[in-house]
Amino acid sequence: MYVRRFLASVATAAVAMSGVVLTAGTAAATTDPQPDDTAGTPTGTMLIGVGSDTTQRAVKLVGDAYNATSPTNPIHTYAACASPSTCGQITLPSGDILRPNGSGNGKKTLYGGTNVADIDFARSSSAQNTAETNAGLQSFPFALDELKMAVSQTVASHAPASLTPAQIVSIYKGDVTNWTQVGGTAGTIAPKIPQAGSGTRSFFDEQLKAMNGGNAVVLAGSVVEVQEHNDTEIKDNANAIAPFSVGRAGLLGGTLRLLNGYQAERAVYNVVRGTDVSKPEILAAFGSNGYFCSAAAKPLIEQAGFKQLFPPSKGGVCGQPTQSATSNFTVAEVPTTTTVAVTSASASSARIVATVTGSTSPSGTVAFYEGATLLQSGVPLTSGAATRIQSAAPGSHTYRAVFTPAANTAFLASEGTGTGTVQKASSKITETFAKSVLKGQKAKGSVTVTLTGATAKASGPITVKEGSKTLVTKTLANGTVSFKLPKLKVGKHTLVVSWPGDANGTPSTLTFKIKVKEPKK
Repeated sequence: MYVRRFLASVATAAVAMSGVVLTAGTAAATTDPQPDDTAGTPTGTMLIGVGSDTTQRAVKLVGDAYNATSPTNPIHTYAACASPSTCGQITLPSGDILRPNGSGNGKKTLYGGTNVADIDFARSSSAQNTAETNAGLQSFPFALDELKMAVSQTVASHAPASLTPAQIVSIYKGDVTNWTQVGGTAGTIAPKIPQAGSGTRSFFDEQLKAMNGGNAVVLAGSVVEVQEHNDTEIKDNANAIAPFSVGRAGLLGGTLRLLNGYQAERAVYNVVRGTDVSKPEILAAFGSNGYFCSAAAKPLIEQAGFKQLFPPSKGGVCGQPTQSATSNFTVAEVPTTTTVAVTSASASSARIVATVTGSTSPSGTVAFYEGATLLQSGVPLTSGAATRIQSAAPGSHTYRAVFTPAANTAFLASEGTGTGTVQKASSKITETFAKSVLKGQKAKGSVTVTLTGATAKASGPITVKEGSKTLVTKTLANGTVSFKLPKLKVGKHTLVVSWPGDANGTPSTLTFKIKVKEPKK
C-alpha cells in the first residue's frame, strides 16, 4: 500500500524512543503470537495496526471478517503486550520492532521520532492528546465502551457493592485505606491503575480529575501500576481494585466483579496519520461507510463487549474522523411515541395537536390525515409538537398524525390518532321589518341567521310568533328568507323569531316590535 522504508538503514541495535522500542533490519526476529494477533505475516499492501489492549479483540474479530471479503488492503492487527521480552518482536515488512503496549505507544508509531512507516493505524481507547493532535493524527470512532471499578470475583472481595465517585478519589489519594471506611469488610485496600501510556490510564486520570472538582489527583504511594485489563493482580486479591473496561471484563470468564455507583462512557478509535485520513483504503476500513461501521461488523463488536456507534446517517459519529473526544454516543435507534389531541378551535374548525416524545427530544415533521385523506404534510415540530387548524363540520372527528424523523437522526417513525368534537357555531338573528305599518297592510321584510365564525350558512325553518300563535313559518335559503307578515290589528305587537339550529349552528331567537296605525283621515 505505502512505500515502505527501513526504520534505520544503518542501525542494527534496538533504539528506545518514548516507550516505543524499534529494531531495524533484523533478519531473524523472535515473535510470540498473541491470541488477538492476525494470523500470518503482514505484507506491504496491508493496513497494519498496533496499540490498545482495550480494543484488540474487537479489531481482531472485525479485521478477520473484513479480510474474508477479499479487500485490496486487508487488516493485520497486533495485540498489546506488557512485556516485550515475553511477547517478542512483531514482524513488519521493513523490519521488526518490539510490540507496542497501549493506546499511547501505539499512536507514537504514527508520528515524530518514533514513527514507524509500516504501521498504518493505532487502536486507541482514549481521545488524542495535544502532541498527537499537533502531529496531525485523526481518530475514527467506531464503538462505545464503559469504564467501571473492578474487584475480585474469584475470591470474596472486601469491597462493598458500590462506590461513589468521592470514595474512589479518596482511595486513590490514600485518604481511605481500609474497606471498612467505605462500607466494606476489613482489609487494606490495594488500589491498581493501568500502566502509563495506556488509553485507559489517561482516561481514568481525567475521570479522577473531574471527580475531584477539576483538580488533578496525586496518587497515593499504595497505588500500583498494572497492565490494563489484565486480571492477574486483581482476581485472587480480596483487597484489590482497578478501573476496568466493561467490555474487556466480559471476556475474562467471570473473574471480576464490577462495582455499582460509578461508570463512565467513552468512545474507542482507530487512529491514522492526517495525511492518510482520506485515502480510499483507510475509508474502506474505518470510514462512515467502511466495514467497522457496517451491519456486518456490529455483532463482532458486540461479541468483544462493546456497542457499535451509529454512523452519521443515523445521527451518530461512527467513522467520522476527529481530533477531539467523541461525546456523541448514539448506539441505538430512539423509539418515539406520537399522541394526538383534538379540540374545537372555533366553530367549524378543529385544532389538531400532535405531540412526539422520545428518550431525547425528537426532530422531524408531521403529516396530518383524516381517514386516508392527507390534510397537510411537512409540519415541523416546535417544542415537540406540531399543530394544524382544520376546517371541519361540527361533530366528532378522528385525525391521524404520522411523525417522520429528520434526516441523519436515530429517531424511529411513529404515528397516533385522536378524536375530538368540533362545536357548533353560535347564531344570531337579524330582521329588516318596518317598525310601523298602517292598518290593513302586511309588513314586509327579511330574517337572516348568521353563524358566528363559520363559513357554513344557516339552514332550516324559522318561525314568527306572537305569544303562542304562529304567524309565519319559512325556510332559510343561504341563511336568509324574505316574506310578508299577515295583517295585524291596530296596536303594538311583540313578535318573536326563532330558529331551532342545524348541523352547524346552535338555536337562537329574536324579539322585535311592530306598531299598526290607523290611517290618517
